[in-house]
Amino acid sequence: MTESLELYEKVIKNNYCIGCGACAIADNSPFKIEQDKFGNIVAKGDQDEMRASTAKVLDTCPFSGESKDEDELGKLFFPNNQREDNHLGRYIANYAGYVTDDNVRKIASSGGIGKWLSYTLLNEDKVDYFIQVVENKSGKPSEELFKFAVFNDPEAAVNGSTSAYYPTTLKDILTTIKETEGRYAITGVPCFIKTLRLLALKDETLKRRIKYTIGIVCGGMKSANQSKMIAWQLGVHPSNLTKINFRGKNYGVTPATTKIYQAWSALEDKPYEENSSDIYGADYGMGFFKPKACDYCDDVVGETSDISIGDVWLPNYRFDTKGYSLIVVRNEELSDLLNKAFQKGSIHLEDLSAAEAIQSQQGGFRHRREALSYRLQKKEDKGQWYPKKRVSPGEFEIDKKRKRIYDLREVIRKQSHLSFLESLEKDDIRIFYDDMKVFIKKYTIANHGVWIVRMWKKVDRRLKLIYKH
Repeated sequence: MTESLELYEKVIKNNYCIGCGACAIADNSPFKIEQDKFGNIVAKGDQDEMRASTAKVLDTCPFSGESKDEDELGKLFFPNNQREDNHLGRYIANYAGYVTDDNVRKIASSGGIGKWLSYTLLNEDKVDYFIQVVENKSGKPSEELFKFAVFNDPEAAVNGSTSAYYPTTLKDILTTIKETEGRYAITGVPCFIKTLRLLALKDETLKRRIKYTIGIVCGGMKSANQSKMIAWQLGVHPSNLTKINFRGKNYGVTPATTKIYQAWSALEDKPYEENSSDIYGADYGMGFFKPKACDYCDDVVGETSDISIGDVWLPNYRFDTKGYSLIVVRNEELSDLLNKAFQKGSIHLEDLSAAEAIQSQQGGFRHRREALSYRLQKKEDKGQWYPKKRVSPGEFEIDKKRKRIYDLREVIRKQSHLSFLESLEKDDIRIFYDDMKVFIKKYTIANHGVWIVRMWKKVDRRLKLIYKH
């Protein structure tokens, strides 16, 4: 069996592909990267071509089970880091922080450290190009809403960055890096940064040109259909959706936990908006529209990245009305850059212990460690293939309540893709509502007990109001 066919039989066929694109840029690759009918970006290819291909793809796929894991990569890329934690990787320091320029912090997710970093790396000539996910401003509903783009101007990089709970691929941007000389910094979710590290072990050009990797703390990716679902509820039909904002905020007024969704239609130039808490199916913990691969990932903070940035979900930070960034730094040059900026007053930093940094992402770690061990055990019991992880099947003692919750998350993940596709095909979002409400009710009761039924009835009444529209 060729590596390409093995990748297909194990990873792609079993829906563990995350669409990173590493397999598609390999020499003699039979793969292409496309968005499927569920809105997930995945690798596809002709099986006859896979059988004939000599492409080496298993050691660069983050979910093949044969590539190096995050611990092995950490030792290779951060050999001098003395601090090591099985949740954070090898690191130098952890911080809660924000950029002190209110104009930047106001338009940023969290505390704006990501925007500050993009500006500083370009402005101080640390890199020639900064790569990040940006809005696709074509205005065409038929095109994907977000994509990777390259910046060489500091101001443009600051204004271009955005939070995107939307599928992307590294394929095209990797080709750009290989074809264009320069020093690059690139942002990405943990599995994408892992892919970049795996590729760098084989490709000297990528290793030399990618100077810094910026990891985005991740609770799981989402399909493109999630954006359509949100927009539809806001009043924008999926066929007209041209733009979406996942992280609008009422700066200086409401807590950072209060997010505002905004959607734009091709038919008019104004945003439709609503608090995320009022959107059906927007509870991140339930797992709506999540790719299966995300349920088989054990990296929350981007352990192989030079620096990780996310939200500080701790009591003394999460209710701040302007937002704080969680920062886990692993690169000595970036550590120096942060400390010099702190001394100058351009950013604010507060030390966090490893325990505090982990606590700030406790839900994500629980799902990707404890719950992952349970999911792996179920695969083991059924004799099904799964990607090797740093968590062992059945490693944790889990009570019946938690197992029930984890089971329902899997059901919700699978069913949300199926039900929304049917809603799209029949042009009726009520199909999605009707299919999913029974699982949401079960999940809510599993988490909070039977008393929550009263609250559920209020939600049901709200749904009926939505139906009328």
